Amino acid sequence: MNLRSDRFHSARLPFEEFYEAYYDRVFNFVYMRLLHREDAEDVTEDTFMKAMAAYYRNDTSKASDLTWLCTIARNCMTDHIRKSRKHKIISFDGTWDIGEEDRELERLTDDTQRRVYRIFKELTPEERELLSMRYQMDMEYSEIGKALGIEPKTAAKRVERLLKKCREFT
Repeated sequence: MNLRSDRFHSARLPFEEFYEAYYDRVFNFVYMRLLHREDAEDVTEDTFMKAMAAYYRNDTSKASDLTWLCTIARNCMTDHIRKSRKHKIISFDGTWDIGEEDRELERLTDDTQRRVYRIFKELTPEERELLSMRYQMDMEYSEIGKALGIEPKTAAKRVERLLKKCREFT
């Protein structure tokens, strides 16, 4: 192992502690984009498997752990969505299975959670992802900008517009 790798290794938390510290935030971030619990669990698992493989090689001077995890999670979500589109069975009678949303709503016990879920169903996956970065992952606008490849001011403006849009649904 070279000196650079040793430096990162010695300065890092053990991966188990890192996992415990970030699991809920990553799961919530993914869930808010996908709005499906089992898919969110699968993508979160994939995210941490990939993070574990590269954990001690990650250079935290380039991006925070949160930004790094968010990037991995976004890539895992993209892969998951691509795979699920390939395997999706389309109904020949033109109807869609709405039971999936009903099962998600049943799991939510709090009225506020149900209301948020219904509002989020009205947003695009990209809009949900942006709000999730800001409020679930608690990312600064500079981190969001880095993860999305946009300016921090642009990220802030988009969040502001989305909050306004969400208020219109209530």
